[in-house]
Amino acid sequence: MAWIQRELAELHIPPLKRFGQHFLVDAKVRDELVQQARLTENDSVMEIGPGLGFLTATLAERAGHVVAVEKDRALAAHLREKFSKSENVTIVQGDALEIPIPDDAKIVSSPPYNISSKLIFMILSSRFKTATLLLQKEFGERLTALSGSRDYGRLTVMLQCRAEARLIKNVPRSVFYPKPRVDSAIINIEPLKEILTIENAQVFADLVRALFTQRRRKLKSVLSRYLSRQYPSYRNEILNSAQVPEKRVFETKPEEFANLANQITRTLSELTVRRDSLDS
Repeated sequence: MAWIQRELAELHIPPLKRFGQHFLVDAKVRDELVQQARLTENDSVMEIGPGLGFLTATLAERAGHVVAVEKDRALAAHLREKFSKSENVTIVQGDALEIPIPDDAKIVSSPPYNISSKLIFMILSSRFKTATLLLQKEFGERLTALSGSRDYGRLTVMLQCRAEARLIKNVPRSVFYPKPRVDSAIINIEPLKEILTIENAQVFADLVRALFTQRRRKLKSVLSRYLSRQYPSYRNEILNSAQVPEKRVFETKPEEFANLANQITRTLSELTVRRDSLDS
């Protein structure tokens, strides 16, 4: 731990809470992250929040190219100097949530906890190859939860419609400096070979978000109230045409949410065409 304190002191860089900075300092956890990513010299890697470059150096040894995105200007400048002779490392100073993930990239990172949700949605909207992340333990449990479990929620559904998340191992908070208040977990995420068909992504996202505001209630009753607010003119037609599982919201599987959203999309389309035909 002394080495990182010394390095930060020399750079006059205290960990900044506003950036959620907790530096990974455990070599075994670093090596586990890299091992789980199964890197080759043909891989391009994106790292979010490289900090002092502890993980970056190992990634550079295994991958063909590493893009490390650091928000802290002082740390980014330090990293540019540190990796100035490494031709396969590119340091980008900026907000990782505003920088597109390259197609077919592997994301290997210990990102700030406070951007975890937004980062996951960003990864899912990209054409990523795999993601191996060190995340807050409770957050990782949400990503990997089964329907009907305590941790199953909106984030779980949104991820599991496009990808599979696996909890590799739990990691104690002592692997960071400064030590966070919670433990972490290594999570591996891979795109599904057959992504669930979602005919209207906005309808699906809005539906899942709304239904999980009352996760323990019966799906049909929550759906009915949602439709009354969102599509009041079409509520009855949608309910009559939709096949709604007799479950509570948190017991509903990702594919069932996708099917329900697709039924709503089709019914809305049919009713709109019918209405336009009558008006003409």
